[in-house]
Amino acid sequence: REAKHVAESFQALIRSIDERSVFSKKQNELMLIGIFTADKALRNLQTHIKKALEHGATKDEIISAILLALPVIGINRVSEALSLALEIVEE
Repeated sequence: REAKHVAESFQALIRSIDERSVFSKKQNELMLIGIFTADKALRNLQTHIKKALEHGATKDEIISAILLALPVIGINRVSEALSLALEIVEE
């Protein structure tokens, strides 16, 4: 609320990127799941797992997106992300 113009600008940036993307919304969400897994951004990961499900992603696709990060980030971050994903998918 104090920086409403910043939030609006950020949302406009996201819309612009989405409009430019050659990937489907589901594919975008699966890529973001991998990115947020690597970044250990669990709050963002939760949001994008839910969005991926809304866009038709399966449990196996979400797990695969997370597992792709394993060689880069290691087992601890992947394990945290998988635990979170399974909680959300099985709600």
